[in-house]
Amino acid sequence: MKALLRMTAGVVVLASGSAQAQGTDYEANLNYWSSYGASENQAQVLRDAAQAFSKRYPKVSISFTFNGRDNSKLLPTAIEAGRDIQMFDANSAQIVGAFSSFAGSVEPYIASPYPWTDGKPFVDYAMPALIKLAKDSDVSGGIRFVPMNPQAVMWFGNKAIFEKAGVAPPATWDELLAACGKINAAGFTPITTDPPYSQIILGYYLSRLKGEDFVRDLVNGTGQAKWDDPDVLQAVRAIESLAKNHCYGSDVEGNVWPAGQQDMVVNGTTAMYLNGTWLPNEVQNSNPSDFRWTAFAFPAIPGALNDAGYLAYGSYGIGVNKADSKAQTEAAVAFATFVNSEFDQEMVAVAKAIPVGPHAEWPSDLADARKVLANATGRYQPQTAISLNSKLTPILRTAMMKLVSGQIDAQEFVSEVKQ
Repeated sequence: MKALLRMTAGVVVLASGSAQAQGTDYEANLNYWSSYGASENQAQVLRDAAQAFSKRYPKVSISFTFNGRDNSKLLPTAIEAGRDIQMFDANSAQIVGAFSSFAGSVEPYIASPYPWTDGKPFVDYAMPALIKLAKDSDVSGGIRFVPMNPQAVMWFGNKAIFEKAGVAPPATWDELLAACGKINAAGFTPITTDPPYSQIILGYYLSRLKGEDFVRDLVNGTGQAKWDDPDVLQAVRAIESLAKNHCYGSDVEGNVWPAGQQDMVVNGTTAMYLNGTWLPNEVQNSNPSDFRWTAFAFPAIPGALNDAGYLAYGSYGIGVNKADSKAQTEAAVAFATFVNSEFDQEMVAVAKAIPVGPHAEWPSDLADARKVLANATGRYQPQTAISLNSKLTPILRTAMMKLVSGQIDAQEFVSEVKQ
């Protein structure tokens, strides 16, 4: 009997395959709640992987509930209410943060080899930076998720515009300002942004200048970090200089996500956007076939504590409910490692994601982004520490859009966000 596929109201159920499928080591019914929507490319890969896993292990059935981004609100409430949920995916920071009360340890299980990990323990198979991320991000010192879909925030660019303007990806802040001038002269808009991403440029600048601990204290109102610190004003003035040098388009203040990124690929008139490695996937349905991406690290800045090797990166992850039985946890973690090894290449091909293991070829759109990741020498929070205070974020975004559009100056910006 072939594996069965049933879809109802955003829920996908994959039933077990025939009794002649490979292996009988796992036996469990797994309910998986996902932060991807049912129509997203990642969801397609998860469904395909589950079908293959159930065929290989016929005593395992995997049911999906694709909640999309609402999963962050729905999952904790459902687990607290005792819903039968064995596994889930989310941003890794969310798993070790907001989900820490119910996210169980996967460490003993990924320390074992699997048939799909070259006979190595998964911790030795996966990208070392991701295992380090999993260990370093959890204050308990353990590992609570299997890394999936690594992500990094960096500058993305339209390679054709760079070539027409005669500029190379800028390595320093001064080179960024000079590139804006040449791109403007060539008849293009140098930089776009929108509220969800607007504050990251300040976060990167401040983290480079003062270190991430300073920025964390700044946004949380802890320690000695203050918004009226002269170094903070220096960073804000640097962003203001971009506005004064016409680096942002004249209509940037009206951008509502995803208008900026759609305009970047559809009209082909914008050169740069500080965004994440998920960007090429998000716009792939609008992307002209001849569009060519470039990517580069946030430029070095003068007098900085951290060099240009520091990169804001993280990953999604697959976690397990600590209330699971041992059999459920074993099967859940096995499936999580299966997704991120056996189906690495499909995740690359379908979702333009970065692979976790060593064998998959990277998406061509991320060829330059791969170089940035390879050269990373330090790590910041996935969207920099400036995004860590959810109450402050809306204030920051509003003030940043005013700053980059020239509606306010640096001193007025500080006055607006000062707590």
